[in-house]
Amino acid sequence: MAATFTSVVLGQPEIASMVFEFQLGVYEDVRLVFRACKELIDFDASRNAYVCDPSFRQAFAPNAEWLDDLGSITPIKYALRGNQIDPRLPLHLAVAGGFAQLTKRILGCRPDLASEAIIVLAFWTNHVEIADLLLHARETMPELSRRDMDQSSSVHCIYGKYFAKMLARDDSKGLLLLQRFGPRPYDLKRYDRRHAIQLATIENATLALDLFPWLVYLGLSDDVASRGFLPLVRSLHERGLECSSDAMDNAAANGHLEVVRFLHSHRREGCTVFAMDTAAANGHLDVVTLLHFHRTEGCTTKALDSAITNGHLDIVCFLIKHRTEGASPNILDEAATKGHLDVVRYLHSLGTFGCTLAAVDGAARFGHLKVVAFLLTNRSEGCSRHGVVARALAFGHLHTAEYLLSLGYPFPTSVDFWDENASRKPEMLGVVQLAIAQGRPFEKRWLLRACEVNNVPLVRFLYKYVQSDAAWRPRALHTAMWAKAWAVVRFLLANDTTDVAAPFLKQALRSGNLEAAAHILQCPPALGNCSLLNGCLNMEATRFLISVGDARDCLIELAGRRSQVTASKFLLPYCMDPADDLDNLIFLLDLVALPYRHRIWTRQLISQEVLDQGRKASQTIQLAPSLAARATTLLKAGSVVDWAFALVIGHLHATDATTTSDQLEKKIASVRDAELRAQLTRLVASKRKRPVCS
Repeated sequence: MAATFTSVVLGQPEIASMVFEFQLGVYEDVRLVFRACKELIDFDASRNAYVCDPSFRQAFAPNAEWLDDLGSITPIKYALRGNQIDPRLPLHLAVAGGFAQLTKRILGCRPDLASEAIIVLAFWTNHVEIADLLLHARETMPELSRRDMDQSSSVHCIYGKYFAKMLARDDSKGLLLLQRFGPRPYDLKRYDRRHAIQLATIENATLALDLFPWLVYLGLSDDVASRGFLPLVRSLHERGLECSSDAMDNAAANGHLEVVRFLHSHRREGCTVFAMDTAAANGHLDVVTLLHFHRTEGCTTKALDSAITNGHLDIVCFLIKHRTEGASPNILDEAATKGHLDVVRYLHSLGTFGCTLAAVDGAARFGHLKVVAFLLTNRSEGCSRHGVVARALAFGHLHTAEYLLSLGYPFPTSVDFWDENASRKPEMLGVVQLAIAQGRPFEKRWLLRACEVNNVPLVRFLYKYVQSDAAWRPRALHTAMWAKAWAVVRFLLANDTTDVAAPFLKQALRSGNLEAAAHILQCPPALGNCSLLNGCLNMEATRFLISVGDARDCLIELAGRRSQVTASKFLLPYCMDPADDLDNLIFLLDLVALPYRHRIWTRQLISQEVLDQGRKASQTIQLAPSLAARATTLLKAGSVVDWAFALVIGHLHATDATTTSDQLEKKIASVRDAELRAQLTRLVASKRKRPVCS
């Protein structure tokens, strides 16, 4: 066999790789990546986001595990430019997805896509192995040092956040990579540095300050003390860094006793009353004790007030015994409202703490039955006689209301069941039943609130009061649908035949609630002509609409949208009438003319089906000889869609008197082949000149 260039040179991988190194293009194994980004993603300028077809992830990285479902891609999260299609999308997706080998291969053939941004993105997405790979590659790839985002860029915020991600890791690998990366001091503003320290482990905070001395900012010692990092507090003190009274204040507030002790012994800034006030509020008795016996700043009434309010009985006892600031008048009201029975008992036992009607009223409002019972049994202040039961009922505390009623407190003349959290409680059914049993008239707004919060038992009970009201039944259903209270929607649809407008069907489809959609489609009026799939990206919804016979309308909504390739392919066979090949062909060609679509993708979608339907239809179509000859030439050349246009336009011109010249000219506008377009234009023009018989 004779030796050739291909067998001798390209047949040797080492030599071939040197030859191809100087060729433009992408490697064979990454072609599918670029193709997926080109064919399966749309850029939605109105949302400033890329919208992905469901098949995109598998096409981009087959069999890979993705952390994101990638229904849509927000440019700023991927260090991409906003408000436009960014050619770097494939590379940035590979980095953000953690695909190290794919990143390496894309860089190998498309270094022009590289920039410093992907190194930052690797840090930002916590893929330190890719950051390591990129830093190695930067030594021989100058593009990775190119900075294409300035301080004013909307993507610049990632530059301020990636540092914190590395300091928050459980190891120091990210920090050592950052040292190789060489972040610039002006990349991180003061609040970025502070944010990083507030998230850091003590080990990483210590190492970061050693590696990046410029990380120091005004207030660093205060923040480190607040975190309780005693070794670092000591180190910063030895380096001569200043702090303020915030250091001890915040350390005390967070219960860092040893830091407070160190600052007390080695610093002169001291603290403020905030230290003991917040230590008491947060339950740090050891810190309160140290501050009381070793500091002179003292506290305010906030210390005892907050300890009582938050139920810290040990601190309450300490402060009452050792401090003289006391508490606010009627602080017992707060303890009762919060339900701290042990604190209420203790303060009552002292005999010096008073309360008001608000104590029982507040306890009833929040359902603290034991506190209500204790206060009414042991104190004389009582409660709001005509309002206390209403407070218990309004917040869904049935047992508390029943207890108060048993003591002779009157049932309220009005109750407002508007608290959203209370309306969700199962007890609210008993509350409403009690109200109605006591003679309270039904209010329709109760039903709307129950619909909003998806409380089916309550809706079931109240629904009987509006069954005869044609105006309120649909209002209840609409309220539940907009609140996405699907359990209530199912109940209402199963018990009513209310007409539902298209927007509510669309809401059910977008949410993937096909059961609700099925009920709606069984109700009049017919909804087959509405744009049900506009904005709906749910494949299950697509399958569902096919099952109710809306396939062609669905495909008209989706064809030519790159983010809907999978759905379009799925829909296409269901749009074909097995008994009308010509109608099928006309429908397929009409898809090409749809406005604001990517016609190249529409042609790819329909080409095979056009060929199959066209061959069947051509058996009964006769074209003028010159037109037939051009159509045959185009078919042999693979121009299937233009061949089909010749069939349809020629046939309609010759046989369909109802088709106007304007309609035919619109179809001609979609023809690509210039010679065929000229022939068809002359053909249609002859129709305009044809005399009309009287």
